[in-house]
Amino acid sequence: MARRLAVIVFMLTLFAAVPRAQAQFTWFHVACDSVVTDFKRNNCWPEPFLGPDRLAVRAPFNVMVQNGWQLQNTVSDHYFDETTGKLTAAGENKVYWILTQAPKQHRTIYVQMSRNPEVTVQRLQTVQAVAQNYALPGTVAQVEATVTEPPGWTAERVGLVNQAFEASAPPPRLSSTSSSGSGT
Repeated sequence: MARRLAVIVFMLTLFAAVPRAQAQFTWFHVACDSVVTDFKRNNCWPEPFLGPDRLAVRAPFNVMVQNGWQLQNTVSDHYFDETTGKLTAAGENKVYWILTQAPKQHRTIYVQMSRNPEVTVQRLQTVQAVAQNYALPGTVAQVEATVTEPPGWTAERVGLVNQAFEASAPPPRLSSTSSSGSGT
């Protein structure tokens, strides 16, 4: 009986010590798992990181492309007649080009906002009406207002600059001295 009691006490002591021993060696298991994880990660490097890195590199370019298309598709102030507020022939051609020639994902027409909100609303309605005439069958033209002003000048101003440049150019003439061929 004493022997049986001693074995039971020994077994209880052993089972009580096992969780304590496991708790003491938990750091060892964590360290081993960390070494194994690092080993596997180092062996497959750089594959897991290529996708996110490529997305991070391309993201600014996607923004630049979108901003470029917005500038390209902006109908600015000089495409509207100042007195009537209607689109000029160049403005109608621009709307036609946007709706028929631009890539499908970039066929949104942006209208430059005016300082006067009523003028902006009138411009949006005018462009929407013209766009409905040129829209491809089964499509609805998207027209949005934008504050972005594309760089550029009116065709009239460009024409005046060219005329002034041509008017100020000296007449062509040949030099009056003869060349001896000696290089001096």
